[in-house]
Amino acid sequence: MARKARARPAKPTRERILDAALECFAENGFSGSSTKEIARRAKVNEVTVFRLFKSKRALFLAVLGERSPVLSIKDRVGLEATGPLEDLLANNIRTVLGMLRSNRQIYFVVMADAWRQPKMRNIAYEEIVKKGIEFVALFMKGLMDAGKIRRMDPEVAARGLMGAVQFYFLTTEILGGGTPRPDEEERFIRGFVSIFMNGMKAEQEADELV
Repeated sequence: MARKARARPAKPTRERILDAALECFAENGFSGSSTKEIARRAKVNEVTVFRLFKSKRALFLAVLGERSPVLSIKDRVGLEATGPLEDLLANNIRTVLGMLRSNRQIYFVVMADAWRQPKMRNIAYEEIVKKGIEFVALFMKGLMDAGKIRRMDPEVAARGLMGAVQFYFLTTEILGGGTPRPDEEERFIRGFVSIFMNGMKAEQEADELV
């Protein structure tokens, strides 16, 4: 006799509310989202939303803080180069792109309100952008201390690499370019790593160095 499949345990109420809020904020922005609609999607009553989060602004803060891809990225990227540094950086870029794609809704949340509501823009910067920069800058400093890359301002190095990867993500996944084929994406990833490691200065011919 075939065994009955076990039903998956229901998500805790707080998690369902966060999921529903993320969807609503991504679709309608902060002002266009109501706690009533969030409660409906989470299959709870509105009183429960306010009991757990006190206000819509507090719920928005919780979404940014707890659904930020920075949290997942920190757990998954490699921090020590046991092989070629180029491979470590390329693997980390692949990991970051995968996490950004899995969490693209948070980008819609930020983009929907960043230009309309300065307070929300500041919150998004503190909870996502700033924490991401600080994490990558610390990673860069570790590489500098280990003699893997030349010493410079770690934040500048972090912003340089992050800028290339973020812009690539935005122009392919958010603004309609579409995800490139794996071989095309690998070309971009290796190109970003090459520029980061070697810069764009033309190599001098051997006879010029004599």
